[in-house]
Amino acid sequence: MQANGPSPRRSHISHTSVVVLISALAFLAACHRPNAQRRYSMTGEIIAIDRAAHQLIVRNDDIPNFMTAMTMPFAVKDPAMVDRVQAGQRIKATLVVTDTESWLEEVQVTAQPPADAQPHSELQIPAEGTPVPDFAFTNQDGKRVHLAQYKGKVVLLTFIYTRCPMPDFCPLMMNNFREIEKTLKQDPTAYARTHLLSVTFDPDFDTPTVLRHYALTTTSVPADELFKHWEFLAPQSKDLDTIAHFFALSVWKENEGKDKGQITHSLSTVIIDGNGKLYRWYHGNDWRPEDLLREAKTAAGIN
Repeated sequence: MQANGPSPRRSHISHTSVVVLISALAFLAACHRPNAQRRYSMTGEIIAIDRAAHQLIVRNDDIPNFMTAMTMPFAVKDPAMVDRVQAGQRIKATLVVTDTESWLEEVQVTAQPPADAQPHSELQIPAEGTPVPDFAFTNQDGKRVHLAQYKGKVVLLTFIYTRCPMPDFCPLMMNNFREIEKTLKQDPTAYARTHLLSVTFDPDFDTPTVLRHYALTTTSVPADELFKHWEFLAPQSKDLDTIAHFFALSVWKENEGKDKGQITHSLSTVIIDGNGKLYRWYHGNDWRPEDLLREAKTAAGIN
C-alpha cells in the first residue's frame, strides 16, 4: 500500500521551486531597488574641462548597453581629477549611473593629446544687473517670440535638449522646473508675476513639434494649462553661439567625423527680472527648486 501524500520526489521538486522563486524575487528586488548603481566601462577623448562644475567634456565611444558615441559633460567623482587632466587626452573610466545622478570614477589617461591641441576657454559669467538682449526664439507652437515681450514678469530660464540621457542634466532641470511650476500654481500672485522658459540648445533636432511632445509627455500637464505659463523655445542655429556666450552656457560642436553637427553643453539657469535684467545666474545643477522660487519671489517684490 502506498503512503498518503506526495512522493519524496514531488516534495523535493516543490521545495526547489520555492527556493528558486524566492531567489528570483530577491534578485529582481535588488535590480529594481531605488537609486541602484549601474556601472559601465567607458573610453573617450577629453574635449574640454569645466573646472567650476568639476566636469570633463568627453567625446565618448559607444558605451555598450547604455548609449551610443556622443560628446557631453560628465561629473567626476574626485574633483581633484579635473586638475590632473587636459583637453585632448584619451581616457578610460567607469561611468556610474543611478536614477538621479551620474559620475565618472577610476579615470585613467591612456594617450596624450597632440601638440596642437586647443586649450579650453573659461566661462564668462554674466554680471547681475546686465540687460538681457532681446533674443528671438520659436516656441512649441511654432510662434516667434522675443525675450522683451516678457518684460513686467520675472522669467526663470534654463537650457535643455530632448535627447539628453543623463539623469542629472536635462532631466533634472525638467524635474526642477516641474516642481517650481507646481509650487507657483499654489500662489496666485507669484504665478501671475512669473514665467518659465526651457530653451533647447539642439534646435536642428528639437523642432516645435518635438518640443511640444516632449513638454506634454514629461510634465503630464494639458497644453492649454502648461504653455500659458511655461514655454519651450528653440533659437535659430545661427544665434546659438551668441545666446550661449551671454548665458555662460558652454557649447561644443562636432565639426567632423560621424558626429559632425552634434552639440554638447554645460548647464545654465537664470532669473531675469521684470525690467529685462539678469537677476541671478546659476551654473551647473547645484541648485534646488526652492532656491529659484525664493529668489524669483524677491525679484517680483513678493515677501
